[in-house]
Amino acid sequence: MRQLVRNILLVEPKYKSKYPPLGLMKISTYHKLKGDRVVFVKGCIPEMQVQSWDRIYISSLFTYYWKETLQTIYYYQASVPSPADIYVGGVMATLLYDDLKSATGATVIPGLLDKPGILDAGDKINIDALTPDYSILNNIGVNFYYKLQDCYIGYATRGCPRRCPFCAVYRIEPEFVHYLPLKRQVQLIQELYGEKRDLILLDNNVLASERFSEIIGDIKSLGFEQGATYSYINKSGRTTIVKRHVDFNQGLDLRLLSEDKVALLSEIAISPLRLAFDDLSYKEMYENKVRLIAKYGINNLSNYVLYNYRDHPDELYERLKININLNEELGLQIFSFPMRYIDLYSKDRLTSTNGNVGKYWNKKYLRAIRCILNRTRGLVGTRRGYFEAAFGHNLDEYHKILLMPEAYILNRVQHEKDGSTELWWSQVCSLSGWERDIFMDIICNHRIYTVNYSELPRKVKDTLSHYLEHNNRKKNKHNDGRLLQSSLSSHFLK
Repeated sequence: MRQLVRNILLVEPKYKSKYPPLGLMKISTYHKLKGDRVVFVKGCIPEMQVQSWDRIYISSLFTYYWKETLQTIYYYQASVPSPADIYVGGVMATLLYDDLKSATGATVIPGLLDKPGILDAGDKINIDALTPDYSILNNIGVNFYYKLQDCYIGYATRGCPRRCPFCAVYRIEPEFVHYLPLKRQVQLIQELYGEKRDLILLDNNVLASERFSEIIGDIKSLGFEQGATYSYINKSGRTTIVKRHVDFNQGLDLRLLSEDKVALLSEIAISPLRLAFDDLSYKEMYENKVRLIAKYGINNLSNYVLYNYRDHPDELYERLKININLNEELGLQIFSFPMRYIDLYSKDRLTSTNGNVGKYWNKKYLRAIRCILNRTRGLVGTRRGYFEAAFGHNLDEYHKILLMPEAYILNRVQHEKDGSTELWWSQVCSLSGWERDIFMDIICNHRIYTVNYSELPRKVKDTLSHYLEHNNRKKNKHNDGRLLQSSLSSHFLK
C-alpha cells in the first residue's frame, strides 16, 4: 500500500551562510523521491509556523549558534505532532548531541546520512549520495540569497585522516573516503538544474587521497581545466564569456603539498588556491610551498590563519606579514583570512566563556583584532600599505593598536588628527610600573565598567577615560557610525 503524502518543512536557522544547506537539499531529494510535499525556508516564518507539518528538519552549523538554533526549534515545535517530529542534524547536532536532545526533545541526528534507514526505518536509500535539490533555493524569498548557489557544490573525498584538536571534521566524518564519483555528481546537477559556472569542492583534505590524480582528471574532464571559460546570456541579451573557477574551499593541507600535486593543481582552473597557515613553526615549509605554487603559475591564493588557539598574538602579525613579503617577492595575490579559534563545544562566541580565549590572548586583544577585521571585512589585503595601516608597521605599533581604545582603532584618522590618540598613548607611557600593571589588568580583562574608580590612581583613571569616552560616543550611534566607516576606509585606501 502506498504511503500517504507527508508534509515536510526544511528550515535553516537565520544565521549568516554563503553556502546553501547541502544536507537539507539532499533530504529534499529524498522526500520528493518518496512523493512527499517539501518546502524550504530560512529562519522563523509565521506563514509556515501556522501550518501543520508531519516532519520538520532543521540544520545546524557551529555550536556557537546554539541560541539561534534553539530559538528556531522552539518556534516550530507546535507545528508538528510532537517535539520528536523535529529532526536536527549538522555540526552542532553532532558535537552537542546530548545537550540538544535534552533541551528540545527533538530527534537529533549526529554525523552524516550515509547509511540507509536513518530517517525511515527499513528504507534503503543512502541520502548522502543523492543529488542535492537546487530547486528549493528558488523560492526562499527576496530577502536572502546564497552567494554560491549557482555553483556545482560537491565532494571528491570525505573526512580527513588528521586528528587536529581544534577541528570537528573527524568527529563528524570519522572515516576518510579517498574517492567519490565527482563526475556523476556534477553531471546529475547539470541534467536536473542546468549548467553552472564554478565548481566548489568541500573536501576537508583532498591531498590525502590516494586517488588525487584521478580526481584532477575528473575535474578536467568536466570542463574545469586551466583557462576554462563559461558563457551565458546577460540581461541585455548578449553572450558573455567569463573564466571558470575551481575552489577547494576548505583549504589544502600544506604538509601534503608535493611538487607533483602542485603540478596537477596547475592543470585545473583553481582560483583561489587556499592554504592553511595555522602555526608559525611551519614558516619555512609554508614559504617554500608558496614559492613552489608560484613556480607553476598559480597566482591567486587565500590563506586561512588560525589565531587565539596556542599561538602568541605576535605570531598572528608575523604570519600576516610573511604573506605581504611573499606577495612582493613573487608577485602573488595572497589574501589572508584570520580565523579566530572558538572552543569546539562553546555555545556562544563570548570572550567571557571558558575556552574562548587562548592562553596567550586576552579579551582586549581579541576585541582589537575584531575591530581591525570589521573594517576590512574579515580579510587582510595583499598590499603592504593596507596591512601596515591596519596592523602597524612593526610589532611595537601592533602592540599599541592592540591596547588602543576600540573607537581609536575604528576611526584611526579622526583620532590621530584631533590628538586624542597621541594624548592616550602619552598617558599610557607615563604610567609607572605598578600603575601600568593595574591599567593592563583592567583593560585586558575588560573590567572598565566593573572596577571601582574611586580606588584607582589619578593617572590610571585619566588613561581609562579614553575607553569610557568611546562608549559614550556609541550612544550617538547615527553620526558616529557613518564617520567611523568613511574615515578608516579612506585611510586604508591611501
